[in-house]
Amino acid sequence: MKKTLFMLAVASLAMTACTNTEEVEQGFAQTSKQIGFVSHVNKNTRALINDNFKQFSVFGSYTTQTNKTPIQVFNGTVVKKGTDNNWSYTDGARYWIENANYNFYAYSKGNGTTENVRLDLETGKFSLVNYMVNNDNQKDLVFASAIATGKSEKNEKVAFDFKHILSKIQFNFISDFPKGYTLTVDQVELKNMRDRGDFELSGDEFQWRNVVRTTGEEEVAENNMTQINIPFKTAAISGALGDSGKEDETPVLSEATADIYVLPYVYEKSNVRIYFQVTIKNANGIQVSQKRNFGAFTPTWLKGTAYKYNVKLTGAEAGLEKIEFTTATDMNLDGWEQGNDTDLNFGTNINQSDK
Repeated sequence: MKKTLFMLAVASLAMTACTNTEEVEQGFAQTSKQIGFVSHVNKNTRALINDNFKQFSVFGSYTTQTNKTPIQVFNGTVVKKGTDNNWSYTDGARYWIENANYNFYAYSKGNGTTENVRLDLETGKFSLVNYMVNNDNQKDLVFASAIATGKSEKNEKVAFDFKHILSKIQFNFISDFPKGYTLTVDQVELKNMRDRGDFELSGDEFQWRNVVRTTGEEEVAENNMTQINIPFKTAAISGALGDSGKEDETPVLSEATADIYVLPYVYEKSNVRIYFQVTIKNANGIQVSQKRNFGAFTPTWLKGTAYKYNVKLTGAEAGLEKIEFTTATDMNLDGWEQGNDTDLNFGTNINQSDK
């Protein structure tokens, strides 16, 4: 049974992806001798967008023509958006130094902070170390960097172009059952994904590196696997699929889970798993099956990219056997059984009717 479902799930997990690049907030660059910031962040469902993006943290350093050792000027300073939509920090103003070369790095973990940030003062480079994305951390993570050279006057605000640096995934369950059947999908879990990594400069671009499983192994017992619980978008529906049997109600043929975040990684083995329970009721409201299923797949998750997996559910793949009919193998409609011949004599067996 599980093997059948496993093979089905592998075939039925259809993936579509899109990269989100639409800007939803453009910062207005003002001039000042005080170092200030503006930002814009890309649109994404269940993520940091214009309406809810209110805070980020800044790290920054500079070098001068006479001193090439980076001098730290911002160390996790929190920058907040005010009611006037301007960004400001309150832990003391920093001012531009003429001809100094600045490197700025900013991030936001769901409008919050993390302790996993490092700034190497020898190189002035930023990194996130041993960053976890698991069931306990399902926060969107955005990042931006900027460079600037100080001027004696008319310095513009540092404009951060924030990007989403995690991958976002969603599962869409599709019912292929006949009219009248109702499916309820729950207990959806993603398991055995890589959940820890470092975000750092690699060449000319920031990338995720050293992405591993905290279990330390690719193949472990199910109860020891890394795991993310996946809720449905609409809790009241609870993943119910099918036809209610009422003519005035529109059948629900599919139901999508909420989005979850995972670490970007290109997997080489089919060992990331999706688990879910399916409860099936027939047209009479009688429960005919309730089973926990799983499928394994080999995802390619890139940073800043959203993926949707379609899981098609049919009776055979849920372990149900369809009532079917056939004909007997020895059936013969080509001939008739031959009865005995009977002679009918006109005068004896058949009477003439009077006319």
